[in-house]
Amino acid sequence: MASKMAADLLGQITNQFSGDSLNQIASVVGETPATTQSTLSSLIPTILGTLASKASSTNGANNILDLIRTNNLTSVNVEDIYRPGGATNLANTGRSLVDSLFGAKFNSITDWIVSNVGVNRASVNSLASLVVPAILGLIGRRLGGGGLNASSLSNLLGSPTTYLQSVPAGLASALGLSGATAGARRVADDTERHVKAAPAYAAQKSGSVWKWLLPLLLVAGVIGLLAYLFSNRQQPSTPVTSQTPARTEAPAPVAPAPVAPASSSNELGAFIDTKLPNGVSLHIPSNGVENKLLAFIGDSTKPVDKTNWFSFDRLEFETDSAKLKPSSQEQLANVAAILKAYPQVNLKIGGYTDNTGNQAHNLKLSQDRATTTLNELVKQGIAESRLAAEGYGQEFPLADNATAEGRQRNRRIDIRVTQK
Repeated sequence: MASKMAADLLGQITNQFSGDSLNQIASVVGETPATTQSTLSSLIPTILGTLASKASSTNGANNILDLIRTNNLTSVNVEDIYRPGGATNLANTGRSLVDSLFGAKFNSITDWIVSNVGVNRASVNSLASLVVPAILGLIGRRLGGGGLNASSLSNLLGSPTTYLQSVPAGLASALGLSGATAGARRVADDTERHVKAAPAYAAQKSGSVWKWLLPLLLVAGVIGLLAYLFSNRQQPSTPVTSQTPARTEAPAPVAPAPVAPASSSNELGAFIDTKLPNGVSLHIPSNGVENKLLAFIGDSTKPVDKTNWFSFDRLEFETDSAKLKPSSQEQLANVAAILKAYPQVNLKIGGYTDNTGNQAHNLKLSQDRATTTLNELVKQGIAESRLAAEGYGQEFPLADNATAEGRQRNRRIDIRVTQK
């Protein structure tokens, strides 16, 4: 229950800083919506992970509650940025809050974001100052007037791992947690295999800071051993060679369920109109794969590598089949339009299943679905030479296969830019 509350909180906060709010914030700090979104995608889980870590102790939780009370933050929300002078007031309040939460560590956090996202230092500071009071205000309202106590705050925020799984390894290093998160993100140079983030289910038994920190530190020390443990799914510290998973006979093969959209309409955010360099306009969700792909292509500070994968969020297949449902055509057409607008860009398509049924069957199904996706883009007018497809089967789960929700997240099609 606690982890679900934390995940819901993260989703609610992320949605608040999307769509029109994202565009307004970008205007306030003088950045593009794409770079603002990239910065917020690092800042928001970093802030929440820090708050959750502090709230794991009674003193830390009470300190956070004092900040909420003394600054009257329950009346503060992101809508303040639309009011005359609201953004300035929000930023003025936020500066002292950022210092209280991060102290000297925020300089390292800022350095990482400036280097990896391509925004200037002033923009990072301004964004943090705007975001922190709005987040604390939402937390205060979620707790309610009678629930402002250390126990209820700790229960609401849950484990820091819920948020830190979304924090890039380099940024986690600035927080002093590089061993755990970097281990989850490590990718062998000679393989296409990848892990997006440490699965949320890898460390949900929390209660105090040591209950989540100690296992994470152990991960850093014995990363090679944990690579053998499928449920925790960590990459080894030395390169591995790409190989087909060993055949595992199941008593009776069970057909994996269809690939379902990875995100709900709330998670996708508000739809926005985006004009491509060739003059074509797209109507796409602010948090959808199309906008993420455009942000990566347009960011000169982000080099092509084997770690930046983006999951389709509106792609659906028939059950145990590589046949696409008609509902998938809109997003495929959008991606094809992006590739036409950026003719120098090439993509790699990765297919994945859950762990239901026979491993060899899942591997073939994931390859067939990846190939189908490639073929659909070719039908849309994209040269096949610009595309590649590979199926990874049930490898590299994003969530716990023991739950229906986790299995749905693991059934997916990802894309990676291989040239831009």
